Amino acid sequence: MPITRFRVKEEFSAMLVPTRRRERFVPGELIVLVEEPGSPTESRFIRLNGLRPNRGVECRYSMASDELREKTEVAGRPQ
Repeated sequence: MPITRFRVKEEFSAMLVPTRRRERFVPGELIVLVEEPGSPTESRFIRLNGLRPNRGVECRYSMASDELREKTEVAGRPQ
């Protein structure tokens, strides 16, 4: 299954799933969508680069799918 990376093109904040704390994403950061059952209007994703809380542990974030599409772009070819 190909993994598509997305690049943040406009700053936004997203909810950190386990704690509900808001985290900031800035232009140039890379993210990958995570397939999980749930609402089709909400997207979950992980951060590939940039600041990572909890000493580099991979965290899952959540935000409205429409807003995420507006503020990101496909980054390169799928792997």
